[in-house]
Amino acid sequence: MSIGEPFVQLNKASVVYRTETGEGRPVWSDVSLAIHEKEWIAVVGPNGSGKSTLAGVLLGLSPISEGTVARYEGLDNGMKGVLQLPEAQFIGDTVEDELNWIPYAQTLPEEARAAWYREVLAAVGLEISPSRSLLTLSGGQKQLFNLAVALATKPKLLVCDEATAMLDPAARMDVLAAVREAYRQGTTIVWITHRLEEASEATRVIGFGEGRVTYDGDPHLFFYGEGEVSPCEALGFDLPFVVQTVRHLREQGVALTALPLSMDELAEAISCL
Repeated sequence: MSIGEPFVQLNKASVVYRTETGEGRPVWSDVSLAIHEKEWIAVVGPNGSGKSTLAGVLLGLSPISEGTVARYEGLDNGMKGVLQLPEAQFIGDTVEDELNWIPYAQTLPEEARAAWYREVLAAVGLEISPSRSLLTLSGGQKQLFNLAVALATKPKLLVCDEATAMLDPAARMDVLAAVREAYRQGTTIVWITHRLEEASEATRVIGFGEGRVTYDGDPHLFFYGEGEVSPCEALGFDLPFVVQTVRHLREQGVALTALPLSMDELAEAISCL
């Protein structure tokens, strides 16, 4: 999928939070980056590095202290977010209430709306009653439901901040499959995660360290690097299993023609030897 027009442009943006004593605590310093239509961007970094601040800035929840944030006309109001605290995003009391806030739902007759509810929930692997109270959902179900609501609006830009953090492996696969399909249909993805294996889906990686962008570029170069230490390792991370496997193969004299990031890519690269 080719890159399109810029959606959001940050230029020398800084964020300073005020403490109870009135002192400033810098969170971001001099962050410049652009998010373009049709990208899948994985945002990674240690805890407290500033990666979640990006979600707040993009969604207008965290004001910047210096610099500029430009949102381009082509984005309109088509930006949705899935944040770490799902309850903070609820508007209604029940599943049905929440889905009915979506404008498309309001155009559907009652019978068609019931079928649409099932379709929206099934997209993320949920099987729950539309009359169910949101407060009775588990933490993982709440996160899945927030993603279902966001995807149902068919956003132009979807910002996910640790969207799989509370999910078991099967649910994580459901989430990634749903987001992958949204990307295939043209949604731009900003995927903030501490699970490095999820970055294999991305077309671009942005690494944060101590409130600054330490890497912005190709995912393969982020993990494999060009020298002894890759940008991934420079951020203090252990390399994902797939990348470690390729390194061990190289040490044994087995040179792969590709640089795989996923298990499927690794299997294909080995089969071509």
